[in-house]
Amino acid sequence: MAVILTLDGETTTVEILGRKPQLRCSVEDRYYVVYETPAETDGGGWITVNGVRHRIWRIQEGERVHLKIGNRIFSVGITDPIDAARQTTRSGEIRADMPGVIVALSCEPGSNVRAGEALLTLESMKMQITLNAPRDGIVSTVHVAINQAFQKGALLVALEPEKESSPS
Repeated sequence: MAVILTLDGETTTVEILGRKPQLRCSVEDRYYVVYETPAETDGGGWITVNGVRHRIWRIQEGERVHLKIGNRIFSVGITDPIDAARQTTRSGEIRADMPGVIVALSCEPGSNVRAGEALLTLESMKMQITLNAPRDGIVSTVHVAINQAFQKGALLVALEPEKESSPS
């Protein structure tokens, strides 16, 4: 299982390797063992990361968690990886929010697509996710092929607005 965290505009995928008896995870090929003691009456608690103990306070607000660790304050966005993979921009560029491989293409250059129509299916972190057109448009370029691996941020498909009909 994985979660996507955003801190100071940087997005990172955290792979959860196990939860019991402690949280075991990896972030960018670094392995961590995390143990948290229950919250105290002041809302604070303790967290131990790879044997180093830190005083921590945490407040969750929607998809953001505000943390105070020692004297530093962080605001971290948490995104479900399936939701993240489905997010696209209105610019017409459909980019990868995580690394993966293409398992199916449902469009080709020149195709007219409607908002919500499937463009491609990718596999990432053992999940297959279909990316849909964010708006009506014409597929200008498909930048990937079936079985092609890609990295986070890779441009997968580009859409251009539909051409308006000229008056008769």
